Amino acid sequence: MTYIGDANDVTTIRNDAMEFFGLYFAASDEDEGKRIDAAFVESFAGRQAPPWWDDGRRASALVHVYDLIAPLDAELAAVYLRRLGRMASKYLENRDDVHGAPPDAFRGRVMPSWGAKSDSHDDKWNTDVVLTGLLAYPMAAFARRVADRPARYPALHDQAIGLITATIQTYEAYRDECHLVESDPHAYYLFPHAYADLKCTNGVSGCEGFRERADKPIPYNTNLSMMKALAELALAADSALYRSSGAATPDQLRMATEEAPLLIAKNVAFFVDHLRPKTLSDGTPYVEWDYQVVKEGIENLAHGGLDLGCLAVILEDQIRLDALLARAGRTERIRLSPALGARFANTFLRKVWKSNELSENVDGSGERSTDYNQGTTGWVWLAQFDPWVWTRCRDTTFVKPSLVHDNHAALLRYRKFNAMKHLSDFAGQNWLITPAPTAVGQTPPTNILNQKWLLVLSGVVIADLKGDSRAQWDHQVVTFSPDMAGPDDPSATSGPLNWAIGHYSIPRPAGSPGAQYLVRFSVESWAPFVSLSAIFNQGQSINSGFAVDAWRPEHFASGTNVVTGQPVNNLFNGVNVDLAVRDTDAWLYRIGYNITLLGKIVFVAPSS
Repeated sequence: MTYIGDANDVTTIRNDAMEFFGLYFAASDEDEGKRIDAAFVESFAGRQAPPWWDDGRRASALVHVYDLIAPLDAELAAVYLRRLGRMASKYLENRDDVHGAPPDAFRGRVMPSWGAKSDSHDDKWNTDVVLTGLLAYPMAAFARRVADRPARYPALHDQAIGLITATIQTYEAYRDECHLVESDPHAYYLFPHAYADLKCTNGVSGCEGFRERADKPIPYNTNLSMMKALAELALAADSALYRSSGAATPDQLRMATEEAPLLIAKNVAFFVDHLRPKTLSDGTPYVEWDYQVVKEGIENLAHGGLDLGCLAVILEDQIRLDALLARAGRTERIRLSPALGARFANTFLRKVWKSNELSENVDGSGERSTDYNQGTTGWVWLAQFDPWVWTRCRDTTFVKPSLVHDNHAALLRYRKFNAMKHLSDFAGQNWLITPAPTAVGQTPPTNILNQKWLLVLSGVVIADLKGDSRAQWDHQVVTFSPDMAGPDDPSATSGPLNWAIGHYSIPRPAGSPGAQYLVRFSVESWAPFVSLSAIFNQGQSINSGFAVDAWRPEHFASGTNVVTGQPVNNLFNGVNVDLAVRDTDAWLYRIGYNITLLGKIVFVAPSS
């Protein structure tokens, strides 16, 4: 039986990815396409629903594994991207308007979406925002990854451009159902007005609920399903590949790169503002939320996982989406933060999970059973805020074999967080940057871009590490990266690199930071130091202890210098620290740091 271990070296990652692909996907791109066509044949014949849910999850899983492999093995990544492209094109070929499906009875036309005859809608043909998002996402995700690496995938350019246009068509078709008003900080899709005319005479449960909710906001997961697709669409449409194509019209570009990011920001705000922050008796913060704003009770595990899985994609695209908002002159931003991520992680660890069983609902209520254990998928990414999330999700998945394509992919994608806690909450940051002088006999730089800089970073970061044992030390690797140049966003002005660029008139490349280039520091020499800053023992100290065992730079990144076109290495990526704490009521709250670096300010391509 397949098992996912802790090892996360390149060989293990590659082997695990190949095993994953072999388990859940057809032997060839052609066979995958035939599988999808066959599913839609059954759907259009009325014998089964379209493959919304399974294929939506399958495609999302493949995106996870592509993103995992792309930096490590370009050839293998290309195999996965081509397969994703075949799937995406097949979804487009079987879209209602392309295939020749009936009109949507509640929208009065054939929709660029994926509908079906619905017994909960008076046995009429109906499309749905959430289901549309499930299959629009692989189209946009494929296109975005081709557009991000155009030199790597020249044969896929035309396909990507076509899928971007097709996804914009789908978005445009549902704009009339979207509440996006300048004066309202929240945005969301509404149930169609025509649902008010449902007769609900066939005895099928659920119909009355749709009728009652006409013109009201749809549930959070159904909104976020579309936001997930739109996040990828916005970035793909903003690419040089699409903007330079004949397919890109001004209206389409405005909708995809200006309106869609605004909708996403306001919809995330709608969700976040309806969360209920809670605190456990020991002071641990967590959060609860309902299924929808129209009261129907607490969110269940499956839909909660869908909510969070969509947020994971939006979080990964957050910096670039915020850059689009800033470029459009908007003040709104995507309201996702490490503090909120930590609350969600605590919800899973302290409410949902218990002894390798998951609860029915996100507040821990309802039945608790291994029957829910497939539902870890949308929660695994929270391991970046607490490594225990990954371990609990993995162990829960295998206590009663519950491995399927989507939780399998999530466990592989986020395994890197298993042994490392990412710290991003700083109590204070300071810095100093100055040109490094040349020694006697050295030739001074003739170009400011070749100037070496002495950079000193100091401050305090929140570790928030609690001991679990009085008998042994609990060890934890943490990593953090002080502010170097703010977020990769045109509005960013913070950090020593931005200050130096402005103060010394360093010319920036054409374009916007976050979209066309990233501001980074290429290190020649380094001398980090980390120490304890704040500790606490809640009760009587029984063999308690606190330690900073070691520290070292996080693995340096590499990229392409957009000014010279040459490779650039040793890009500073933060510091890793080995911490330890002992005693069940002992807390290691804060660590202090002082990092001295010598190197150059460089402008690198967002991806290569």
